[in-house]
Amino acid sequence: MSSVTGLRVQAETIDLKINSENEQKNDCPNKFSITEKAQPYREGGFAVDGTANLGLIATNISMTASNSFSATWTGTLKPKFAKCLASAGMTTVDGKKYEGNTNYLRIHFVKGKVYLMLDLAGASDPNNYPLIVLKKGAKNGNLTWTWGGTD
Repeated sequence: MSSVTGLRVQAETIDLKINSENEQKNDCPNKFSITEKAQPYREGGFAVDGTANLGLIATNISMTASNSFSATWTGTLKPKFAKCLASAGMTTVDGKKYEGNTNYLRIHFVKGKVYLMLDLAGASDPNNYPLIVLKKGAKNGNLTWTWGGTD
């Protein structure tokens, strides 16, 4: 959501910094990266496609909750990260500090599980309508989604 009205032409890499509670910091990944790219402009609205390879750190990945404004995917952490107790939020977009108002991508690492959340609650488009999740899925550890609104 770094530039909803002047939508991005190229894909953006969004880094989530992982803040660990573990004394052994190597029990958790340092960061997790997500890619988002705006779809070509269509009069009346916009949409952004996102992808995340949760399979890099987890197995048995599935969507465990979703509604019009959010989606949550859950996986079993791989043994290297199974003891990780941490949370993560958006920190950079293409290497620059994230300046958005809504931290809409978050990750929790709890009790051997990882939860990736796309949560658009509280975010609105230029017409003050809520942003909505249009599509969501998971295949072979790769998460996909599309969110959008009116312009």
